[in-house]
Amino acid sequence: MRKAYLSLGANLGERGETIREALRRLALAEGVQLLQVAPFYETAPWGKTDQPGFINTCAEVGTSLQPLEFLHLCQQIERDLGRVRHEHWGARTIDIDMLMMEGATSDTEELRLPHPYLTERAFVLVPLADIAPELAIKGHSVLEWLERLPKEDKDVIPAAEVAEPFPLKLIACIDEERGLGREGELLVRLPEDLARFKQLTMGGVLIMGRKTMESLPGPLPGRMNLVLSHSLDSKSANGFEIAGSLAELWQRLGELCLQGQQDFWCIGGAEIYKLLLPYVREACLTRVPGKHGADVFFPELAGFELLESQPGTYCLFEHYRREFPRNFSKQ
Repeated sequence: MRKAYLSLGANLGERGETIREALRRLALAEGVQLLQVAPFYETAPWGKTDQPGFINTCAEVGTSLQPLEFLHLCQQIERDLGRVRHEHWGARTIDIDMLMMEGATSDTEELRLPHPYLTERAFVLVPLADIAPELAIKGHSVLEWLERLPKEDKDVIPAAEVAEPFPLKLIACIDEERGLGREGELLVRLPEDLARFKQLTMGGVLIMGRKTMESLPGPLPGRMNLVLSHSLDSKSANGFEIAGSLAELWQRLGELCLQGQQDFWCIGGAEIYKLLLPYVREACLTRVPGKHGADVFFPELAGFELLESQPGTYCLFEHYRREFPRNFSKQ
């Protein structure tokens, strides 16, 4: 494995969601480990300015792939996510640029390493400084190159959308089969689990699906209750707030981030867990013994590391985090 550094950007469609999906596909690719991801930044277009603004970030990966193999992987992810190369520096659904790779240089038409414009672009240097400030490029650190840019070229601000690549937490109670519920109800109701749920989520934002909303007596007090559903509207919400799509969800969470909210909890049900799991950084599980005849199940927590496990009276409390470190020093 050797380290490589990437710049990711998008200015068409659901920009933040597309970048998160590109990161997820990189993390799942054979021969690749996702090590760090910078915050997302809103930036003006560069090179060709008559186009929408971008969201940009940088990532550090470890890879056993050769430079051209890794380039082709990035290009395949771009194509899978709808990238069509119509014009140089033009608008794009997703752009994944290789910036540097340890021990590798290249000066061919297909691949130039280090990237020839790496030291000239604030939308690259600002997020790269979040994860690799001392990385040496042509005899100077990333921070030194950033300081050399003219002040007017540093117009890079945290994204209005959620600035963190993996902004969500998750909380669930499951049995030995990863069962979540049966016939629209919880499998078990343990006072200590309910107390933990309340303690962890109080003051935060609860994100749930329609069925979970319908299983509650009403909005849970002390928290914002946000329902992700394309079949509901605000008139039928009864005190719940509705997001009709992932794009609307990210927009709303971005607004809440700007107001200082950082605590976003996915609380189910099964389809919502599956849909939002790629965007989760932490998971808090309560495991209850036995099999309880569930008809809906919790997805596998692939790519997460168990940080803590504490026994309760009738259950086990676990805390997981995605296994790669991240640096969000500028949030």
